[in-house]
Amino acid sequence: MAILNSNPEILLRKRKNADRKRLEKQDQIRERQILKKTLKKKKNTNKFIRPETLISNHKSNELERKRIKNLIKQQHRDTTEPKEDAVDEYKLLFVIRIPNHTKGLKIPTKASQILQVLRLTKVNTGVFIRSSAKTENILKLIEPYVLVGSPSLNSVRKLFQQRAMIKITEEGAGEDGEKKPVEKVVRLDNNLLVEKKFGDDLGLCCVEDLVAEITSNSDNFIKITSWLEPFTLNAPINGWGPEAKLARMSNQEFKIEDYL
Repeated sequence: MAILNSNPEILLRKRKNADRKRLEKQDQIRERQILKKTLKKKKNTNKFIRPETLISNHKSNELERKRIKNLIKQQHRDTTEPKEDAVDEYKLLFVIRIPNHTKGLKIPTKASQILQVLRLTKVNTGVFIRSSAKTENILKLIEPYVLVGSPSLNSVRKLFQQRAMIKITEEGAGEDGEKKPVEKVVRLDNNLLVEKKFGDDLGLCCVEDLVAEITSNSDNFIKITSWLEPFTLNAPINGWGPEAKLARMSNQEFKIEDYL
């Protein structure tokens, strides 16, 4: 039977040695990670790119710039301003940001600005918008980078139940110990959050009220969608290849379940 040493000095020395070895091991792991990142960055910097790839990327960028330019010209040719749609004539759309169709493609400035306004800067994120003559022109400019469809009531409800996120402000301790406002993204799984935000102004008190307001294209549509963070979705099982995208574009009735 082993006899445990109860000498306080020996126990303290062993504990210090264990702490020292643990810190040394952490430093070694950190150094290996830094070295790995440095080597990877150096490898990517010195990576050989075939001339065919450079030519292909250049042609893709030129074609995309021409597409944007032609669309803008076509829209300017229409001198008659489109009449503003009535609220009941709006159609609910859900827009999903998808990967670029060509590697090495640089998104033109106009299309990039539209994606930023719609908050679709990350792949596999989605937002609700209302269709109108103006939004249709905007969607044409970003057509290669998004997938657009009309979600059903059940799909919108499931999307809220599983993926709705909002940004809230909480008081957090700063470096000097003083309380400072800190922004935090949390799940919208509490009706109290809805009531606190819209209870007094709009009379909304639960998540189901938000679903009803969005699907009915109410006057509160912009206020609600601006409060929501872009929905983070999963990539489809069969990917975002050209054939998969064409298949989804032919079926404009969204199945949100495919992306949850």
